[in-house]
Amino acid sequence: MRILFVHQDHCLYGASRSLLGLIEQLRQKGHASQVLLPRDGPICEVLERRGIPFAIRRWRVWTTPDGFPRIHGVLSACKTLVLNRLYVKRAMDVCREFRPDIVHTNCSRTAFGSMLARRLGVPHTWHFREFLAGPYSSGGRFSFGRKASFAWIRGTSRAVVLVSHAVRREFRKYLGALPAYVVHDGVMSLEEMEAASGIPLPAMPPFTLALVGRFDPCKQPLVALEAVRLLRDRGAELKMLVGGWGQREDVEKVMSYIEEHGLESQVELMGFLDDVAGLFARSHAMVMPSLCDAFGRVTAEAMAYGRPVLGAAAGANPELVTDGVNGYLFRAGDPHDLAEKIKLLMRDPAELQQMSRNAADTARERYTDEQCADSMEAIFLSVLRDHKQGKR
Repeated sequence: MRILFVHQDHCLYGASRSLLGLIEQLRQKGHASQVLLPRDGPICEVLERRGIPFAIRRWRVWTTPDGFPRIHGVLSACKTLVLNRLYVKRAMDVCREFRPDIVHTNCSRTAFGSMLARRLGVPHTWHFREFLAGPYSSGGRFSFGRKASFAWIRGTSRAVVLVSHAVRREFRKYLGALPAYVVHDGVMSLEEMEAASGIPLPAMPPFTLALVGRFDPCKQPLVALEAVRLLRDRGAELKMLVGGWGQREDVEKVMSYIEEHGLESQVELMGFLDDVAGLFARSHAMVMPSLCDAFGRVTAEAMAYGRPVLGAAAGANPELVTDGVNGYLFRAGDPHDLAEKIKLLMRDPAELQQMSRNAADTARERYTDEQCADSMEAIFLSVLRDHKQGKR
């Protein structure tokens, strides 16, 4: 089987890392993959180093930012449709050389892969990795609106893959009879997971939390910082390691909050991290205050390292975090409730150790690269069988 992955993310965020793990596993199963990207970026170096074929051909997304005037979004989408027809022609040289059996668009922000598959006469599948509009919006929406966009999706695809049941619930009524599969991302191989879960919890005090992710309002970093401040003011010995970065104004808000509340001794800003192993080795638990995570790769990674997760009860967090088992859920946006849940972990080392083991067990049972690849392979093969038999 030859799979062309149309991948929007040229950086090394969660979708890219999951794709890399999937391709490695598919290669071990004897399948060939090629990645098509809209621009150069950090992922290209990794693809080249791993010997994964890739090409860069321009295309446009069919989403616009939340708050963008609707009429401007529709006009932008019309322009996108016209230009992407031209860009499809420019990408045909890559496709003719690779000769894919199936095209898989690895996010919902572009329809380019579906246009490419139609031109090639091969089946197309779609991966939904984000909430678009709605209460858990990650900051964008379909430019043509959900109804029109999903009419296109249903008409051009053989199946959709969704990274969580939360995403499936969000889009269920628009999918109709289109086959829809929930496949959790893999975050590392089983072998890597066994090694990661063997890293012991560090000594206390201080009780050390990890916070990983972009600095933006959707991710709610200030909620985590406020919880640390509340506990610090009550005399708790704790520290927070922060891995991530963001737009300048969002970074400035985080740094200003730390300075204004005198949290320099409690908060260590580590910047963007290519590897989170060192951060989790120094941590006892992770905080996930995000309102918009459609899966939460870093949540699953923390569990793989045996770190319980304190997650906001929003997005897909309740799907990953079982309250009182592998972590705690707190009221989304409420630093006081988060502080209380942190105290629960701090007060009982035996319970912390048990939750650590439970978190590692959860990751091994649900989030390995092997499990993800097995599921994706089965979906691709099913789609190809139906295509060859002339089924819709």
